[in-house]
Amino acid sequence: MDRQELDCFLRRVTPREQYYLDNPGSPSPRYEAMERRMVAGQEVLWFPIPDLERDDIHLRKDSRFTDVPNHMHANVNVNFIYSGHCDYVINKTPVTLQQGDLCIFDLGVVRRKQYLGENDIVINLNMSHDFFSNSFLRKAGEQNIFSDFLLHVLSARTPSHNHYMIFRAGEDAMVYELFLALLAEYFDEDLYGKSMVQGYLQLIFLRLLRLYQQKPDQQIIRISSGGNSSILDMLYYLEKNSASCTLTELAERFGYHPKYVTALFKQMTGLSFKQLQIRERMKHAAALLEKTDASIQEIAQQTGAGNLSAFYKDFQRQYGMLPSVWRRLHRAEVKFQARSGTAANI
Repeated sequence: MDRQELDCFLRRVTPREQYYLDNPGSPSPRYEAMERRMVAGQEVLWFPIPDLERDDIHLRKDSRFTDVPNHMHANVNVNFIYSGHCDYVINKTPVTLQQGDLCIFDLGVVRRKQYLGENDIVINLNMSHDFFSNSFLRKAGEQNIFSDFLLHVLSARTPSHNHYMIFRAGEDAMVYELFLALLAEYFDEDLYGKSMVQGYLQLIFLRLLRLYQQKPDQQIIRISSGGNSSILDMLYYLEKNSASCTLTELAERFGYHPKYVTALFKQMTGLSFKQLQIRERMKHAAALLEKTDASIQEIAQQTGAGNLSAFYKDFQRQYGMLPSVWRRLHRAEVKFQARSGTAANI
């Protein structure tokens, strides 16, 4: 399915959309039989996705020419604006997403979707708990603090699920292109299509992680612990200053008590401040081992580990080998790749 075929497919009027055109203002007949739940004094439609019992990912186009009253999903849900825009009311807050924008909803987020016009095409992507929480982002690439946060708050382990994340990705051409490729693979139902869809989804999430770190002020992160993205700012600061940052300094910088920061980190990432700091230090050490000729003692000092013995233990605990072995293996890999590249060009 090429770009034009995909566009025609998404813009064609479905039988359900034709019903809304023929019956303006009428709610979906399906709503009458759907389960309703009371959340904060309001009645909310509960959307289960039975197809997720068979497949980890279920994708569909939202119906146009209608709105959707207050509702929740039984799983992690992603909305991608393929074309036009979409007006939401999320936890009683009006939010507009434009073409290319993307929103990730946790299980407990109540939202209402306003009327979609002919050019307003919204893709609704649902993921099973197992798919999202089974080290999905870790399999996609290098661990980082933000991916830990995503995995933790959007997994079945956390007590609260009233989180959502909006990424203003409309100006990021790569996110849009990756999503188009994902849609084509999903609707083509070709060989290896499921693996291709998962691969594209992993790339999209990694791109969103980078987008947040490059332009954090443009994204909207809402978490139940504080209603804003301050925890992400703290985590990102720790990631960039792991060698010298202390818990007291971090807490004072963001206006919190150290005990509060400790509890918040544990709640939202599953790791303590010290565990997060050590892991970031070891990541930095691994990079220095690969790219520099500095001695292991010098690297330990540069990463903030004052005790060389503790540095060895932490590194081996994180990577399963001594620093010297890591350096030797990665230097050998680089040399092999260089030789392979030279041979390929002969």
